[in-house]
Amino acid sequence: MSPQQQADPDLYGNAWSDLLQQVRDGLSWSGRERNRFLLNDGAGGFADVSSVMGLDQEADGRALAVVDWDHDGDLDLWYRDRTAPRLRLMLNRHAGARKGDFVSVLLQGEECNRNAIGAVVELIGAPGSGKLRSVRSVRAGDLFLSQSSRWLHFGLGEDGEAVKARVIWPGGREELFQGLKAGGSFLLKEGSGSAVPVERTPRIIAADTDSSRPGSRDATAHINPPVALRLPSLRFRNPRGDRGMLPGEGSPQLIMLWSAECPVSSMQLKQMAEKSRAYRVAGVPLIIALNVDGEEARVKAAEVMQEIRWPFEWGSIENISLDALSAFQKGLFDLTVPLSVPLAFLCGAGGEVMGVYRGSFEASVITGDL
Repeated sequence: MSPQQQADPDLYGNAWSDLLQQVRDGLSWSGRERNRFLLNDGAGGFADVSSVMGLDQEADGRALAVVDWDHDGDLDLWYRDRTAPRLRLMLNRHAGARKGDFVSVLLQGEECNRNAIGAVVELIGAPGSGKLRSVRSVRAGDLFLSQSSRWLHFGLGEDGEAVKARVIWPGGREELFQGLKAGGSFLLKEGSGSAVPVERTPRIIAADTDSSRPGSRDATAHINPPVALRLPSLRFRNPRGDRGMLPGEGSPQLIMLWSAECPVSSMQLKQMAEKSRAYRVAGVPLIIALNVDGEEARVKAAEVMQEIRWPFEWGSIENISLDALSAFQKGLFDLTVPLSVPLAFLCGAGGEVMGVYRGSFEASVITGDL
């Protein structure tokens, strides 16, 4: 992609379409790159401490928010990933941290906006301390798709001692606040000139490792398309080798894709065979199971059907029809879903798709969609 004007608008538009299709296919924008955490060494440089801090997860990170979540005087991190777990809290629990070597301030505007967005705060230490200037500003939406706390946190270091804070309010008015002490949190109210201590009770947050693990993915899904879409024409051969075409017209029909190599498929076929009467009573006159293993596996497919005493029609779907179904799914869902079995389609009298069922399903689900 280029910031320069593209002479051919069609070529430019096609490039964007191809890029978005990559995202729908599950690819990532610079994904699978470990997070990086850089530590200011106080001498104008930074050190990569990502691994030792436990922040180098191989996740597709998106947003970051900085906040003293547990009110213990150090900064914690909330960040959101595109991959699971989508939301993660990293508590700062460094064993060697010195408590009380910080000052946090919250600004309240009176003449300016209430949240003092745009204000700049400079923390001034004791005379002769030799500390570098420490400056923070109040921002709204300071990071991508995220908002850090409005509390401004100042780390004081080993020998730091805060004395006062200089605030430049939005609009340019400057004000000096006295009475700041290390280890405290203070409210700086515009026009008061005095730092008011704020009690922030530490919050105990129990570690829960289970909540940080992605849950097991449910392989089943029940989808009802919002609009009537006709299933593409599917070619198949029945056990006698005769060609057929689906979906038909005139009455509802249930088309199920399965594989003799898939245990879930076999279990679903057996369940349907045992409840064949429920399907017929519900008004599904045509149920057909299409094997996806190819013509060379027709003998094994027939053995499975004979073993479960399949009471409905069945056949072997042609590869060209599998490609058509795959394209149909890509158009139906924003995120590309690979074609996997068991997979069933409930079609209406005109061939329109009324329901899509991934994985195993009950007869009551089908009858409920009719």
